Amino acid sequence: MAPLLAETPETNHHLHEMLDQASAPLTTGPPYLSQSDYATISRLADLIIPRTDTPGAVDAGVPHWIDKEVAGDAKLQESFKQWLAQLSEQAQAAGGTEFTALAEPQQIAILQAISIDPENLQGGFFKTMKDLTVDAYYRSEQGLAQELGFKGNTFRASFPGCTHPEHWPTSEQERTR
Repeated sequence: MAPLLAETPETNHHLHEMLDQASAPLTTGPPYLSQSDYATISRLADLIIPRTDTPGAVDAGVPHWIDKEVAGDAKLQESFKQWLAQLSEQAQAAGGTEFTALAEPQQIAILQAISIDPENLQGGFFKTMKDLTVDAYYRSEQGLAQELGFKGNTFRASFPGCTHPEHWPTSEQERTR
């Protein structure tokens, strides 16, 4: 019965829609943040996980994912609004008009200064930004498969234990845990 259902035009139509949506490029504009704030979030994500021999956070669509997360959480919306305003003030004090207009060493200096105390508003926000960036990146194909080399669920006939003797239990009590 399943092969017959798979052959129906309606099923094929839905399958093609899903495949088209999965392979569709990200929208050009942010769904929630302003274009300026989106550019700042993109730059922050790029500083947190830059492109190396593997794709970076921006390549993986992390800013778009963060924008959608912020859009769905009123608490995050307020935090992002306050923090981005403070970041803009710091960028202006450092000689730029916007954070994205500063040279990379100036951007990094600002981020290093605010990351010292994760308990204050700026430090807490930057920690949140790092958490969101890392979470989104390692959920993406670029982070999970290309950087970490995850091959998906694979069948193993056996699963050998650790081969490092220094990790083996040394006492009877450790062996029975």
